[in-house]
Amino acid sequence: MFVTTGGRQIFVKEVLGDAYDSQAEHFLCGNVDVDVEAIGHEAMIVNGHARMYFGPFPALLRIPLNFVYPAGHGKWSRISGFCAGVIALFAFAGLVRTALYSSPLSSRARNWLGNACVLGFAFGSPLLLLLGNLSIYDEAIIWGLALSLGAIFFAFRSRQAEGSALTGALLGFSFCAGGALLSRVTFGAPFICIAPFLALGLPRENRVTNLTTLVLPLGAALTFFIWLSYAKFGSLSGVNFDYYINPVHSEFAHKFGVFSPRRILNSFADYFSLRFPSLHREPPFLGADRHFYDHPFLYSNDFSEVYLPLPWCSGWLVFGAIMGLICLVRRNGADAFERGAAVALFAQFLCILSYFLLAQRYAADLYPFLTFCLIIFLRSGGPALVRSRHVIIGLVGLSIAVNSLATVSWLIGPDQNVPPETRAAWEKLLGRHSVEK
Repeated sequence: MFVTTGGRQIFVKEVLGDAYDSQAEHFLCGNVDVDVEAIGHEAMIVNGHARMYFGPFPALLRIPLNFVYPAGHGKWSRISGFCAGVIALFAFAGLVRTALYSSPLSSRARNWLGNACVLGFAFGSPLLLLLGNLSIYDEAIIWGLALSLGAIFFAFRSRQAEGSALTGALLGFSFCAGGALLSRVTFGAPFICIAPFLALGLPRENRVTNLTTLVLPLGAALTFFIWLSYAKFGSLSGVNFDYYINPVHSEFAHKFGVFSPRRILNSFADYFSLRFPSLHREPPFLGADRHFYDHPFLYSNDFSEVYLPLPWCSGWLVFGAIMGLICLVRRNGADAFERGAAVALFAQFLCILSYFLLAQRYAADLYPFLTFCLIIFLRSGGPALVRSRHVIIGLVGLSIAVNSLATVSWLIGPDQNVPPETRAAWEKLLGRHSVEK
């Protein structure tokens, strides 16, 4: 609640957050444009019309919100992000609970480990950063992450359910997967590949109904995404940087490409290094900042915004994911569906590592795969899980402390997209005087 609202401020205009409201208005008018004043320096100009490359899901969400409460126009980002954060937490908690139910741990140990993992996800992951800064850049990402976790949850549920419960689980998967696709294509694309695995495993009873339930919402979302991409940019990828108003990024993307496998190793080294933030005497005690990254032929910027690598941000999850990978490659450690789903999510993992920019918010794209591997470990870890549960709990505590302090340092310092109200609330919490004051 505090991270989302800064204590009291709910209706606050986040950076370029009203671009989604403008997009929603243009949808209702029957076109795909966006007001130049709303999208600002993130506009893409196509034949004299301003377009936005961000996923349309937050814009679609604003249509009923603005209808119910018009005075909230342009100020829905925090309510939107709060809803996404709640969905993400519930989905992750549901995944952990389902996985631990079949583990060899005692009831007491399951409670301790499960609660620790949920706390770790809340405070030892990019979720804290995304909720702390709900600008146009982060809102679509947090929805993509939340609905991606929801899709994984319903995918596992559908493997265990029967009858009407199976139909409901497939419907939940399809809606979440479609929403993830419309939030950020990298989050939704893996589930287009996972859906056929679910279809192949459907029982003969009510097969047509279940198959229709699985295909219809996701298919509608995919059709809308393709149509919208072509209507905006004349391509099917959802973005075309040739139209980007920023000449630095557009020229680099045109020359070197938005995605390239040549970047994977360097990006992996940046996201998974052991680089620790600088230490300070005053709160929040850790200093998060950009760092120089001299690879002019790989990345558009000469710096990286990965202020906290994943071993420090989410060491508990990295450890669990490594153990889950071991389970996946073992002969009897996973079935065909789990291995196929892992491959699809790993493609997303590699996709973001091949992207032409490096930032902490993009690390969220790595979490569906890491979370999936953690769940595999919690389900089938056996004696290894019994022996390592204390290690995971300890790593959760370390990740919460380091990630929370470093993220607050980033929000009150280098992050230029944090509104003054939010920055002042953090300064007050830390007992410091705001820079604006």
